[in-house]
Amino acid sequence: ISKSLCPVNVTENEQITYTFIIENFGNTPAELTDTIVITDQFNPILNPITVIFNGSNWVLGTDYTYDTTTGEFETAGDNITVPAATYTQDPVTGEWTVEPGISHLVVTGTV
Repeated sequence: ISKSLCPVNVTENEQITYTFIIENFGNTPAELTDTIVITDQFNPILNPITVIFNGSNWVLGTDYTYDTTTGEFETAGDNITVPAATYTQDPVTGEWTVEPGISHLVVTGTV
C-alpha cells in the first residue's frame, strides 16, 4: 500500500486528496472475505471528507469511520478487494513479468 498527497502545500480551507494505491502481487485476488482494513490518522484533520474506492462513493458509518476530532480514519473490514496480479512469460527469452492487481482508495477533505 502506498499513500500520496496532493497538493503537498496547502493553506487553511483548501482541499487535500490522499490517494492510497493497494497492490496485489499474488496469483489470487484479495476478496471481501479477506477482511482488509486500512487505517490512518489525517494530520491536519480534514472536515468534511469524501471517500471513493475504485470509482464508487463510500458511505460514512457503512464503508468507513472517521473521527473529525482526532483525524482517525478506518475502512470497514468487508469492502476492499484487489484483483490478482497478471503474469506474462516472454516466449523468446522465457523471462516472466508481473503486473500487480491494483485498487484505489481516494480520500478528499478540507483542511
